[in-house]
Amino acid sequence: MSRSYRIKIDQEDTWYHCYNRTAGACDELPFDDVDKAKFIRILKRVSILYGVKVVAYTVMSNHYHLLVKAPMEMMSEEEVCWRYHAFHDGRKSISVNSKACKDWQERTRDISWFMRHLQQLYTTWFNESRPAGRRGKLWADRFKHTILEDGPAAWNCLKYIEKNAYEAGMVQHPGDYRFCSYGVWRQSGYHPCADNLQELVAPMLGCRDLNEVWTMINASMTPENPADDAEPQAVPGQSTKGRVRYWVCGLVIGSEVFVRTVMTPHHQKAATRRIAKNPESLPDLFAWRRVEPVP
Repeated sequence: MSRSYRIKIDQEDTWYHCYNRTAGACDELPFDDVDKAKFIRILKRVSILYGVKVVAYTVMSNHYHLLVKAPMEMMSEEEVCWRYHAFHDGRKSISVNSKACKDWQERTRDISWFMRHLQQLYTTWFNESRPAGRRGKLWADRFKHTILEDGPAAWNCLKYIEKNAYEAGMVQHPGDYRFCSYGVWRQSGYHPCADNLQELVAPMLGCRDLNEVWTMINASMTPENPADDAEPQAVPGQSTKGRVRYWVCGLVIGSEVFVRTVMTPHHQKAATRRIAKNPESLPDLFAWRRVEPVP
């Protein structure tokens, strides 16, 4: 499959794990705390305009991860106009039944538009905020995404995203990292994506409310062997347990039926492969591996 080819699902609500890293050497860490906080603020602002729902995020020193769900149905023209007006702080507006409104009605449910808008806004801010100024691209490539089946695939990807800083040895507990949604929840008592978590994750886990979701997430975030994790890694970004490659090398993750159903129309030649060396012991999950390398 060519690097430029992107698979999206429009006929049903779809989970996506979206991620990207900055251009440059792997050991370059251009984002400080101010930069990470700004990325999160821009993410929240872009979410005002789009119907794509953010459920979890983490922003690291040279990359980010998002768990989102893109809707099948378009929002009403009235809602599109309201969101467009709110996104532009009242400085711009569009009218119902206008071509611009109909165009944005389609865009607001599109994962590619959402991610492109997020990355462009952040790149503009990042370049302009450097003391000496900066030009050129910030991201190594187009964003990548993995299509996830509702249920175990989406749930375990959420945990992977929230544990990113902990697995990189940057903190002693996943909740200590304030640039991930779980860290904000643990430190403030408020989840930054609470409404989406209640709507999308609680039913998936069979939970009645966010308190039950909190119990399940908190239990899954507790290090299995706290004594072994007393000190963080000396080199941020290097995992203590080895990188879980299938979350970034899998094009589609879910049951074998789900993976084959998604990929069959695209005539991919590679075989569906069971996830190997899975530290979380998820024997029922399969991944369709990417052809192009993932940095």
